[in-house]
Amino acid sequence: MVWATADNVGQVIAPSPRITGSVLYAGVGTPLPTSSYATVNSTFEDLGYIDENGLKQKEDRSQTDVFVWGGDLVASLQQKYSRTMTFKALQFLNENVLAAGFGNSNVSVTPATGSNGKEIAVAMNSKRLDVLSWVFDGYYLTAAGFNSLIRVVIPIGQIVQNPEFDLTNKALTSVDLTIKALPDSAGNHGYLYVNDGITTGAHTGGS
Repeated sequence: MVWATADNVGQVIAPSPRITGSVLYAGVGTPLPTSSYATVNSTFEDLGYIDENGLKQKEDRSQTDVFVWGGDLVASLQQKYSRTMTFKALQFLNENVLAAGFGNSNVSVTPATGSNGKEIAVAMNSKRLDVLSWVFDGYYLTAAGFNSLIRVVIPIGQIVQNPEFDLTNKALTSVDLTIKALPDSAGNHGYLYVNDGITTGAHTGGS
């Protein structure tokens, strides 16, 4: 018997940010995209450059094993579930970046004048950080020659850590953000959409 291989280099990806924006946020309740290619609502703000590590995601699905007398495992009980996203926004002079990191109500902007540039004032305090909706977008030109798309949508994301930032000439000053996803009305903490970019009738190789 000859077994067909599942190996397909056209299905591997290493996403880059889209030119339409890669990390975007808006207030909770803003209409969300429900596919990898749907246009993102214009209310969403783009955070611009993210550092080379991109978006890091962690899923915590902690389990507790239950054993019986004699040592046999009879169950593994899920104790909790959470999703955490982290990334570093590099455009420190962008008011949207600072608002995401320190809270929108803590950021005020004074427009530029003939004698001074745009002034951004940030109040750093113990107020609870914002709960927002998030969209993370990437694309990748596959080995098959198609533009694949990937999108992560977090309907309700709580920023849980104020950014720690350094002032040094040896590295770019960044806003490091940690977001924890909260369940939406359907009980989902987030949504992943991927698209291989291959339309009907597209030539995918061979004779």
